[in-house]
Amino acid sequence: MRFLQRLNDEQHRPATGDDGPDLGEQLQQFRSDGDSLLAAGDAAIRRALAGSNSEAFLRAGRQQGGE
Repeated sequence: MRFLQRLNDEQHRPATGDDGPDLGEQLQQFRSDGDSLLAAGDAAIRRALAGSNSEAFLRAGRQQGGE
């Protein structure tokens, strides 16, 4: 809940002039990059689980020895 409130506060905060003119654009790019990263991770998990059971997936992902 705090994250959502902070996000809302940041969006409605007036510019102070201390920030660069493209700070909003950079923030939007960071958010877009983060969303893309999360979507790629979600897609990778879905591909790994498709057509197999989750136990096999979990066994394959366990660390073996000194890996």
